[in-house]
Amino acid sequence: MQSRVIAGIDEAGRGPLVGDMFIALVALEDQALQALKALGVKDSKKLTKTRRESLFPFIISLSKLVIVHRITPDKIDEFNINELELQAIADALRKALRSILIQEVYIDAFTNPERIMKRLNDVANNVKLHIEFQADSKYLAVAAASIVAKVLRDKHIDKLKSIYGDLGSGYPSDTKTLDWIRHYYEKFKILPPIVRKSWKTIERVLNIKIDSKKSKSLLEYISNNLERVD
Repeated sequence: MQSRVIAGIDEAGRGPLVGDMFIALVALEDQALQALKALGVKDSKKLTKTRRESLFPFIISLSKLVIVHRITPDKIDEFNINELELQAIADALRKALRSILIQEVYIDAFTNPERIMKRLNDVANNVKLHIEFQADSKYLAVAAASIVAKVLRDKHIDKLKSIYGDLGSGYPSDTKTLDWIRHYYEKFKILPPIVRKSWKTIERVLNIKIDSKKSKSLLEYISNNLERVD
């Protein structure tokens, strides 16, 4: 009898001022889920950085499939972040379902679950979708995805620090991050490419007027990507 496969999807880096957002899909068989439960896998926010990093290789090795999408600050400045995440999840699901048989998918909701469901129905019409807020604290597959996304996001930020100096956590609530942005702008008279320039915090911190986000539609985003591929 073939083992059931469950996929979890979650993101890391949705709210910061600095760096990329990572969206991870992790597909696991039932026995792998039980193994991860025994190892102590849970919502990444409830684990230390060291613990997340120690669990990361176990999640990768026990998974049937892992897919990660990353969204850069310039994309977030140009397009609606919800639509970017919806498109990333849809793309990840298409790739996963072309590779393996998945019976159920659990997604941590970032906007109205019905809206997400409507967007994904055509992509995963033979798969049972579960879309809930705080799914990372309820379902092990989503918790595993949250760890993968968070570890990769943390490594990304560490790399940026090696280039740009200590920029803190990258979140708008972090005074170290705000001071770093302020000092960078005072020195170079420009914002670095790793900063999300459309975030309102930038105007408040620097006391400068930032061009409003274009908020292009999902259709425009898809068309833009297709044009680049061609």
